[in-house]
Amino acid sequence: MEALKTHCAGVDVHKEILAITVLIGAPEEKPVATQLECSTFTDDLMACGLKLKEMGVTDVAMESTGIYWKPVFNVWDSIGLKVVVGNAGHIKNVPGRKTDMNDSRWIAELHRFGLIRPSFIPDGEFQRMRLLSRHRTNLVDDLARVRNRVQKVLEDGNIKFGSVASDVFGVAGLAMLAEISKGYTNPDVLTAVVTTKLKRMEDVRKAMTNCLTKEHCFVISELMDQYHYLRARIDGAEQELFQRVQPYKHLVEKLDEIPGIDVILAMGIVAEASTDMANFSDERKFAAWAGVAAGSNESAGKKKELALALETRT
Repeated sequence: MEALKTHCAGVDVHKEILAITVLIGAPEEKPVATQLECSTFTDDLMACGLKLKEMGVTDVAMESTGIYWKPVFNVWDSIGLKVVVGNAGHIKNVPGRKTDMNDSRWIAELHRFGLIRPSFIPDGEFQRMRLLSRHRTNLVDDLARVRNRVQKVLEDGNIKFGSVASDVFGVAGLAMLAEISKGYTNPDVLTAVVTTKLKRMEDVRKAMTNCLTKEHCFVISELMDQYHYLRARIDGAEQELFQRVQPYKHLVEKLDEIPGIDVILAMGIVAEASTDMANFSDERKFAAWAGVAAGSNESAGKKKELALALETRT
């Protein structure tokens, strides 16, 4: 094979240190290898990036190791280095020969021959939108966990409101939980706050008859504080995301017209995929990148089971 890059580097990324191998040489010749280490502090990353440029390096490849690759990418990309981030599962080193420097050498050699498929990394503006969108998603996940804990405490106290109402956290459910948070456990008091119409209204009092204790009420009160706090944080994240996505409001509105996609999901799609579909050769590639298309896993004319195929995808 003939090398495609004459001045390249491979980086094995860790939390506190980078192992770097630089390969310089004509395509038909054996390259000269230089190995060095670098701290991950911003000033050190900047100095190392400038040193690589002084050595003539134009192309750098690294693994997508957790979140540790992001500051390296941001610093080096800003000074003009062409940084490629590859999927760690695609560039595994040979077993039994694994050291940090060996890993960086292996990455550099793969990159020299153009064998590392670059991951899609959007422009800085969309990276910031991604950060907001994913922060909101994390808050929603936290809220779901709090809701589940509340439901478990209610079941422990034999409150069966979830059996007569579709949503324990609807208007009636929140009113009931507010009363329990104050220490009220009398079923008549809890039933009185249910002013909305329910399909099984006649069973509401039965559902409210309970064996709650002061400890149950205390825990419910603590959890509801968390619930309202997270709701406020989610609203704040959404408002911030709304502001950032204003230049692409027309795209959000178009996506919102698709059945099953609301405004929040539309903003998430814009944040994750950016507005430049040239990054994907066709709609099939985009669907595969988004994780909504099954992978292909065929050998000797036989296709493996879908579950196994998905399991082996990275």
